[in-house]
Amino acid sequence: MRYRGVFCVLVLAGFLALAGCGAPAEQAAPDHEAAPPAPAASASPNQTLLDELGAAESWFHAKKTRPIWARQAEEDQTLTTIEGEETVSAGDYICRGEAGDMWPQKEERLLSKYQVTETVDEEGWRLYTPNPDSTGVMAAQVDHAFTVEATWGTLSGKPGDFAVKNYEDRDVAYPEDVWIVDQALFHATYAAVERDQGAPGG
Repeated sequence: MRYRGVFCVLVLAGFLALAGCGAPAEQAAPDHEAAPPAPAASASPNQTLLDELGAAESWFHAKKTRPIWARQAEEDQTLTTIEGEETVSAGDYICRGEAGDMWPQKEERLLSKYQVTETVDEEGWRLYTPNPDSTGVMAAQVDHAFTVEATWGTLSGKPGDFAVKNYEDRDVAYPEDVWIVDQALFHATYAAVERDQGAPGG
């Protein structure tokens, strides 16, 4: 009787071994291949250009020297500029330079750069003069064709045009607000600021 019990135990152990019970569990095969890690997000859609200009130490401080005309947009619209089509929201301003070039501008930014005057033409354009207390911009001339993803659209620049960012972003490698100024317009409306005047308000 004792031997029959031992025999039954051995048979049961063998059956369990064949069934995989009691054996060390093997790692289950995955149902599907693991997805590759997602690529790191770019710091900015303009990263390549900004890295190029930063490495070349191309940025310099400049301020507006010429007046502009501006009027407030009454409805959302698309504005055709030298650098491409840009979106203007109702309440924003459409600015016009002396050469007839136009671009959109938020009211806060407009008034930080220009002083309002009482001069208004027959079409409702008001004259604004450069604000002497404006901090200006940081600009860098680009020697090849390039594009910039501005906050209001995709802009295209020609060799010799300028990439521009706010002076407050002078130490920011990848600022959100970057735009393009045509080479001829830049030379006609901006002047470089001497280094000893580089502090805000200088």
